[in-house]
Amino acid sequence: MFKLWRFLCLLAGLICAPWMANAQQQTLVIATNIYPPYVREDVKNSFLPVLFDEIGKKMKVRFEYVIQPWKRCEQSVESLEAWGAIPYARNAEREKNFLFSAPIYISDSKFFAYRDPQKSSDQSPPATYDDLRELRKWRIGGIQGYYYEPIFREAHIDTDYALSEQQNFMRLQLGRIDLFPAAVTVGWSIINDLFPREIAANFYTLEKPLSNGGTVHLMTSKRYPDNDALLQRFNQALLTVRANGTFAQLVEEFGLTMRY
Repeated sequence: MFKLWRFLCLLAGLICAPWMANAQQQTLVIATNIYPPYVREDVKNSFLPVLFDEIGKKMKVRFEYVIQPWKRCEQSVESLEAWGAIPYARNAEREKNFLFSAPIYISDSKFFAYRDPQKSSDQSPPATYDDLRELRKWRIGGIQGYYYEPIFREAHIDTDYALSEQQNFMRLQLGRIDLFPAAVTVGWSIINDLFPREIAANFYTLEKPLSNGGTVHLMTSKRYPDNDALLQRFNQALLTVRANGTFAQLVEEFGLTMRY
């Protein structure tokens, strides 16, 4: 009878073990915004969340995603409501309060403009510029919390901020702003989603990048519990999914072109 009891206990333990392991799995909240082609309306089936789920498997954690305006994403990390926010570029101002993962991918940012066919070419921004201060005469749109805020302040460029990339591209097409800086891949993806082909064809980018080859990261708070260990595990897991081909496979699966 004793042997039978031990056997039943062992069997119950084997059955319950997966459930108990899952129940004890750490959940980390990731704040982000709709940012096609990397984070789409169907969040769970978007490139970055799917990539992070693969990273989470290696870290033995589960990621939970919250969609918020970009400024709110940063506040969520500051208040420790979220472990991290994606995708974020590093700058000196952010590095005062935040830690950053190893680079996830490389992103080039340029100024987008719209050439209205009914206006003369001299009413549109030039094809390029040498110094950022040359663009002061043009109405520049932006999003609060983005890496270029301190850059524009230093150049004394007045910026008209909106809540999202989509809003800024619509304002650009309507002539309410003249220039809007965005990651090149993201910008063209949004333009092609928002506008018919004949309208999208009138958008263009200034030749000189605002950010050339800038790296994009997971941004976390320096005050998050055990964050040094968590970031180390994240970086190792990211390295693993690169090395085993998962990263490249997802890039191909989602039809992306990126440097990483």
